[in-house]
Amino acid sequence: MKRSAAVLVLFATPLAGCKQPPEATQPTLGLVRAGTDVAIAKLRAVSASDALAQSNDEYYVVTFVWTNRLGYALAPRIDHFVLEDANRRRFLGADAGDAALVGIANYTGVLQQGGAHEYTVGFRVPQNTTGMLFYDATF
Repeated sequence: MKRSAAVLVLFATPLAGCKQPPEATQPTLGLVRAGTDVAIAKLRAVSASDALAQSNDEYYVVTFVWTNRLGYALAPRIDHFVLEDANRRRFLGADAGDAALVGIANYTGVLQQGGAHEYTVGFRVPQNTTGMLFYDATF
């Protein structure tokens, strides 16, 4: 009995330290609020790959469903998804251009009026930024 317990401890000890490394910091969804026609599913914060000295920028990578209620069909542009903070600073969406965004692929086709689709979009923001996510078709 003692020998089997010792063998069990011997084999279990290396596994005790094995944990999956965290993918990124996990901010609460409260940092990004859903605006009109947006339903947020997931949010993760990832350090910007060009980490400049004295910079605290990071990417909020947000997965959400956007419903087209604009009254007409359109092919949504990723850079028209906006994260706007309390000071009305606007951070435009991106799905390429930084290592933090590698692997993101979004639907680029036409979304009919009333249609909905899931998107994953990155927003480069100062650390701990809070704001509202929405689609701005006006620019």
